[in-house]
Amino acid sequence: MIFMDVKLSAFDKEYLDTIEGQDKIVFVESGTYYNILCDGKNAGVVGYVPAKFPDNAGFVQIVIDLHYRGKGIVAIAEGLISKKHNLKILYATINKSNVASLKAHTKSGFKTIDENKLIELREKKFLKEDEIRLEKKIV
Repeated sequence: MIFMDVKLSAFDKEYLDTIEGQDKIVFVESGTYYNILCDGKNAGVVGYVPAKFPDNAGFVQIVIDLHYRGKGIVAIAEGLISKKHNLKILYATINKSNVASLKAHTKSGFKTIDENKLIELREKKFLKEDEIRLEKKIV
């Protein structure tokens, strides 16, 4: 894949509001968000919310502009945010029907967490029945 220069830049909420699928981003005050730039142009938004446990872990949130989907930006942007914030584990909570996001995260190295843990998270109401939790360990 021929790729562009991908960088993180200051977050722009007005830009986020223009991206299809942006309603899936759940803003949390403790979260940190960035615009994703490809060759200097807005291509999406990525952010993370620190996990309470373990240290150096966070819940990643990402939405890519339609024109930039399918180009590997998810892996690059999540790698950039991991490096910038010294994250060793990323978690992603994705609706089971969001096949494109599941595919992008799986392609970038995320794995579904253990089935017993999924059941436990659902019983404790940390995960809805129609959601799946993925994790990626950064080496």
